[in-house]
Amino acid sequence: MTAPHHRTDSPALDAARRGGETASLPAARTGAPQPSTPPELDYNGRKHRRAMDDATLWDMARRIPTALIQTARLAWTVDRSMALTIVVCQLLSGIGTAVMLSAVAQALPQLMVHDPRQGLAQAWPALTAAVVAMATGASMWILADWATRRLNPKIASAADLELVDLHMRAELAAYDAEGFGDRSQAAEIGALRAVDLANDAKTLTNGFVQLVSAATVLTSLHPLLLGVLLLSVIPRAMGGVIAARIDYRVHDQTISARNVRGMMRWWLTTAELADELRANTMRGYLYFWYRAMCDRVEGRELEGARPYLLITLLAASLGGLFTLGMWASLAALVLGGAMSTAIAGTAVVASQTAGRALNSIIRYSTVMFHHGLYLSDYFAFIDEVRVMTTARGTAQAKPPRQIRLEGASYTYPSKDTAAVQPITLTLNRGEVVALVGENGAGKSTLIRMLTGLTVPTEGRVLWDGTDLATADAESVWRHVGLVPQKYGRWPLAARENITLGQPREHGDERVWDAADRVGMAKALRDLPDQLDTLLARSVWGGHELSGGQWQRLACARAMYREPAVIVLDEPTSEMDARGEHTIFRELRAMAPNRITVVVTHRLDNVRMADRVIVLDQGRIREQGSFDKLIATEGSLLGELYALAQDR
Repeated sequence: MTAPHHRTDSPALDAARRGGETASLPAARTGAPQPSTPPELDYNGRKHRRAMDDATLWDMARRIPTALIQTARLAWTVDRSMALTIVVCQLLSGIGTAVMLSAVAQALPQLMVHDPRQGLAQAWPALTAAVVAMATGASMWILADWATRRLNPKIASAADLELVDLHMRAELAAYDAEGFGDRSQAAEIGALRAVDLANDAKTLTNGFVQLVSAATVLTSLHPLLLGVLLLSVIPRAMGGVIAARIDYRVHDQTISARNVRGMMRWWLTTAELADELRANTMRGYLYFWYRAMCDRVEGRELEGARPYLLITLLAASLGGLFTLGMWASLAALVLGGAMSTAIAGTAVVASQTAGRALNSIIRYSTVMFHHGLYLSDYFAFIDEVRVMTTARGTAQAKPPRQIRLEGASYTYPSKDTAAVQPITLTLNRGEVVALVGENGAGKSTLIRMLTGLTVPTEGRVLWDGTDLATADAESVWRHVGLVPQKYGRWPLAARENITLGQPREHGDERVWDAADRVGMAKALRDLPDQLDTLLARSVWGGHELSGGQWQRLACARAMYREPAVIVLDEPTSEMDARGEHTIFRELRAMAPNRITVVVTHRLDNVRMADRVIVLDQGRIREQGSFDKLIATEGSLLGELYALAQDR
């Protein structure tokens, strides 16, 4: 007997099998309220948003040479020798085609007028030239293909590297600009398209070269042939451009949905959120949300499929009609005595060569038109971010003995209210300062200004008299050690997770010292390969740390730098009491040689600070010692501390 089959598929999967009935979730079957549909996402960030709807066919066609120029620019940048090789090979291939067709034109009359032996004797020099020319053209194509295969990965890497580099060098304010994420996603698609840029551009330009060669021979045989041949390709060319326009419009309408869906997919499949997703019964709704987004993208693409098919069919039909006209014209010329049968044979060979070239031009013009659209997103974003990189000045910042804010405030882009109101404040070396305040009080923004991550929109931040707005940003950050609330859990070896960004000139002794300071030395020694252990459970051979251990590593990373300014934003939120005690003990021990700033909601830890600054709605409400502030009537710190004690 066979074991009974138990159906284990989820209700959501059942719904998917029934054709996307996403409402058929457990909630729907039990009569509970149905999940709300995700809101429509619209990509409003692109400056040339309506370019597709407003452009004429001529405007659209002009994108093709633009795309070729952009491709040539990238190719020239990454490997000039390979770029030149492709150009030279294309030209030689075209010359080979022209010579071959001319030689055939000379040989055919000899073969058709005389008897076979005599004709062959008369035609063999031309036939030899045709064979040599054909072999040369084929060799040039192979060589160009080799050069292209060397260029493609270089172009793709260069485009991707520039995009990543500019992201990392951009002012933080760039990330807060409206539509930045969508424009970044569009640019990434452009960078991904760069993988095939050189090959597609080579094939397109080769089509043009072959067409010119064949057209020259056709024109010499009879001018009418070239005109009829061109008529046969115009409908298909127009159809290709219109179809590409439809395709890009679908891309434009779905980019935000695909962007958010891609981010959500990572969260749905990562181990980091697996516990929360299951224990809090989020799976049903999140699957519903994700499928709704998939259906939305799929629906937009299906809407574009019908007009795409109709345009393609119409263009192919008209192209076929004109091709028939070309063959009819050729037959009429022969029957009317305007062209000999031998010349007609040559015209057939030339027209077939030209036809293949035209088909290649049509196909790859459409491809390059697509590239042009996506590349325009890429280059527009590159130009946008390039002017937003941290190029503030040339002054070299020194390790500060004092940081002073003079009426410094910061307002985020597209916001009307300042996150930090004008503040005047002085921090001194050797002092431990605690920043306290309720959520949204402006603590993280103030930290960004203190460390030069952002420059104030009003006022100044001075390091020993050096205005950070005029200082080289890298020279400022060399003296900063930061543990932000959202720190990196880098998929690197344990050693690199501590030394990241710093040269390892001191060997592992200093690494172990930093680990020991935060109480992580024993945990790292217990790893399979100690400091060489990869900290990424999702990779074979990798190892995962607990949340508190990751936070200790983040603190070790800041301490390893031995910075002049150390800033910790909620540095012990995931640690146990022992780890918390260890971190604050080390901060106190390190304090004499640096400016130390700590942000924490655990007010018992604030006692270790020399001065407490309490922020309220972007303003300094009070400052002083912990004991003095909690003893002051009406103190916000006293109120927050009392609330903490009552919990």
